[in-house]
Amino acid sequence: NNESLKSPITIKEFINENIPEFKENAWSLFNPFLFNGHLQTMYAGIRRFRKTDIIYFTRQIRYASDGGCVALDHVVSIDEFNNYEKDKILKPDNQPEITDNNLRYMTKEEIDNQYSTDSKAIVITLTGLSGSSAESYIRCLYNKIFTKRREEFELYVVNSRGCGNVNLTTPKLFCALWTEDIRQIIKFFKERYPNRKIYLFGVSLGSIVMSNYLAEEGENSNVSLAISLASIWDLRGSSYFLENGFISSLFYSTAMTFPLMMLLKSHSNELIQNPIFKSQYTNQIIRKIWKLRDFDNVFTSKMFGFTCADDYYTNASPIYKLTKIKTPFINISSLDDPITGGLQVGALPIDQCKYNPFISMINTTLGGHVGFFKFNSERWYAEPLSNLIIKFHEEIVSKDNFNIQINEKHLPKPVLV
Repeated sequence: NNESLKSPITIKEFINENIPEFKENAWSLFNPFLFNGHLQTMYAGIRRFRKTDIIYFTRQIRYASDGGCVALDHVVSIDEFNNYEKDKILKPDNQPEITDNNLRYMTKEEIDNQYSTDSKAIVITLTGLSGSSAESYIRCLYNKIFTKRREEFELYVVNSRGCGNVNLTTPKLFCALWTEDIRQIIKFFKERYPNRKIYLFGVSLGSIVMSNYLAEEGENSNVSLAISLASIWDLRGSSYFLENGFISSLFYSTAMTFPLMMLLKSHSNELIQNPIFKSQYTNQIIRKIWKLRDFDNVFTSKMFGFTCADDYYTNASPIYKLTKIKTPFINISSLDDPITGGLQVGALPIDQCKYNPFISMINTTLGGHVGFFKFNSERWYAEPLSNLIIKFHEEIVSKDNFNIQINEKHLPKPVLV
């Protein structure tokens, strides 16, 4: 609700009026050679996008209360990226040198100047499994926002523990239920930038972490708008499809497991201090791990206190906590996503979301898992999603006396049998 508007507006009405690509029954022309979810997903995994959507990041290491750390990467202009004195860079002693030409550590001055009372917007992305700020599915969106509104938006990416060339500082990686890192990041921003609105963008695994955080915090999330892309709502259902589908089992599960095994190998000196990891990380065991479910059975579930992968998946699935989300939430999914299972296993909570007025579902018939490629290899969601975030901030949230209203009479009533 907003006094500058003639009447209250719903999320659906706002999208229909401002973002035609996201309207119900809207259509867009995707790459005709990538005509199903498998081809879209494989193209996203095989194609390199190093020369497209080139953006620059400065990095700082943020520590959580348990001593673990993540890398927080901040989008800057090429001038800001190059305008620094090399001896002023603050590289933590326990972290590696950066070899990426588009990424550098922040200087002491940049870190010390992290405070403002302005009303800019902050967008924070939570990456997919073992991802980093270099991912093309992030850069395509951030490049649009930065080009259009570089003075109004500050853009960040959270690299999960051990990812993005970051050394571990505790013998623990990450999981879909580990929300403490994003909680600490949001707390940091609210303390340093008290007047800025915060927007979250979660992709695949990152969207699960985001959804779990929002469910845990309820009305106290300090987030103005959350957007999930290729979210996995039901991990058990998605795991069944991923491990039992012929193509999914043969390609995707193995492809997702390999970088996780590489993470274990590269961080084994730190992880070996964890007695659970030490007991599981043997040649006899790791030789048998080829699928994601096997990895979660042996490592993720055990290291985070669960009995097995099923136990972990059940507790980490946002579909069971849907009613606890009290933050405006837009979900973008493809119905042919071979990783989540789409509609084939009922993994998308389309009916359940009707009972939570905070959640809006945008479902496409084509797109695969984080694909959505048009004929020119651009990702379809980048342009409309950048417009949505910008317009939502400028025309709704940043206006005086903005507030959220829930009209119970417009909610569907459950049928009593």
